[in-house]
Amino acid sequence: MSFKDDLETRARELGFVAVGTTTAEPFREAEAAALERTEQGLMDGLPWWTKERIHASADPRRRTPTAQSIVALAFPHPLAPVEDASDGDLRGRIAAYALGRDYHEVLSERMSPLVEMLRGAGHVARTYVDHGWMLDRAASARAGVGWLGKNTNLLVPGVGSYVLLSEIVTSAEIEPDGPSLKSCGSCTACIRGCPTGALVAPGVIDNGKCISFWTIEHRGPVPLEMRPLLGNWIFGCDICQEVCPVNAYPRRAEAGAKTGDAFGAPMVAGRPMLEQLLSLDELQFRDRFRASAIWRARRDGLLRNVCIALGNLADRSAIPALAGALRDREKLIRGHAAWALGQLGGSAARHHLELALRREDDPWVRDECELALEECGPLVVR
Repeated sequence: MSFKDDLETRARELGFVAVGTTTAEPFREAEAAALERTEQGLMDGLPWWTKERIHASADPRRRTPTAQSIVALAFPHPLAPVEDASDGDLRGRIAAYALGRDYHEVLSERMSPLVEMLRGAGHVARTYVDHGWMLDRAASARAGVGWLGKNTNLLVPGVGSYVLLSEIVTSAEIEPDGPSLKSCGSCTACIRGCPTGALVAPGVIDNGKCISFWTIEHRGPVPLEMRPLLGNWIFGCDICQEVCPVNAYPRRAEAGAKTGDAFGAPMVAGRPMLEQLLSLDELQFRDRFRASAIWRARRDGLLRNVCIALGNLADRSAIPALAGALRDREKLIRGHAAWALGQLGGSAARHHLELALRREDDPWVRDECELALEECGPLVVR
């Protein structure tokens, strides 16, 4: 077998479900598209996404001047198990990729033997796993790993989009693969299924309407008009993948089985009990999620999302937990707990909001309490 065949065989032994190779030439088309969407404001809210980053990410030789090839890889992540949601517990939802150990670490470990193969043959090799400056979907598409779907995700033939992408930029000259000839055809299931209308055109997402942005990237208060649209998602969102016909369950299950124990035991259920999460203090949050992608949201961000989910579920059994959150040391949590109580309404919610107003000194939280009291409606005296 050729060195390329050996590399691909080893990659599949390591659990990668797809591997392809492309040249290290710049991604000019993807660069232009990224710049255009940034100028249109579709990436607003991401301070780290700059024009400088786009230009640098489009050039694989930026950090590896001798680069000749890019090895693009797709690794399946575990799927959220089907859990009984009729047990009476108030449950949220977490994107499947975030349930186990942080994928950055997992993929870096899985690529390590491939890097050793390349370096052992005398080649330079540098890895990228999302946190590096690389247009990873463009690299994977050009390498034939899959095609870019209308939901902006990479779709791997026979597997779907429940995969994580990584790349190895190397000085080795490896015969490139051609891009996939597959496409989504006339299907628009993801565009029609997005509850916020974030997919404004095939392959184009408005970051400011995306549930994943508001539940992960955004650090401050979630705008009032967006809160009901988040449903019970508390970290990320899988809706545009769940409705995709390419992600048929048998294919997903087969791919998911290949992950083995790479991600470790789930750190949180796919549909976690919200009131339990709301009780986490900083130390408990740190201990539970330090090695997980959920760490990215921070405690105040995750519990903010939990409050919104409880408000959207509209079950008054959550009032005691939300009343406790009104005393949290983080104002971001207190303010969203107040909003949630306003959505639940009733005399008990009103009582706790009035108590909060008497002790609260933060202007924004006070405003949230007053708005929530208005949502509760007038006090009915019998």
